[in-house]
Amino acid sequence: MRTTGKQCCLAATGVYQPSLRSPWLAAQEDRIKPLPKHLRWSILKRGDVDHLTTNQLKALAELLDQGLDTATAWRVKERLRWIRLAKTPRAAKWRITRFIGYARELVGESPLLEPVRKALATLEKHAERVVRRWTSIYTNARMEGLNSLFQAVRARTRGYRNTKTFITMIYMIASLAGSILKST
Repeated sequence: MRTTGKQCCLAATGVYQPSLRSPWLAAQEDRIKPLPKHLRWSILKRGDVDHLTTNQLKALAELLDQGLDTATAWRVKERLRWIRLAKTPRAAKWRITRFIGYARELVGESPLLEPVRKALATLEKHAERVVRRWTSIYTNARMEGLNSLFQAVRARTRGYRNTKTFITMIYMIASLAGSILKST
């Protein structure tokens, strides 16, 4: 059975749902208490020391010391990466179960963390499909590639009102005919 893009996105866990990538949450909390200057990019990047600049590391340390909800969302996001390290489907199922319990305990009842709770509910609902990532040979990479081509065509054909012309442009760009026309 093929998985859809949503399940592959959850399964890969390298592409986080927007609720786990906290800029919105940080903007909400910034109204309450000023946040560190270099925080935006540091919460979007991986939390490894070798991926962050010195200023970003300082901003993260300051954020964690303040104990705001943005820090909680960042901890949940970083722990989500831990699931990918599982070697077997059984280990992945165990990690997902532990992750959901850990994250629920960490999130608590804070109203600002409602999007994180929603993401956890989605992960719990689709846990079996996420575990299939470890046995399935299918990914959504091909569909993502085609989607980017379709978006490029849509941007190029902004003025076309005819659906036939739009479809023709998709065929010209996605097929080998497009590369043949470029070579002449």
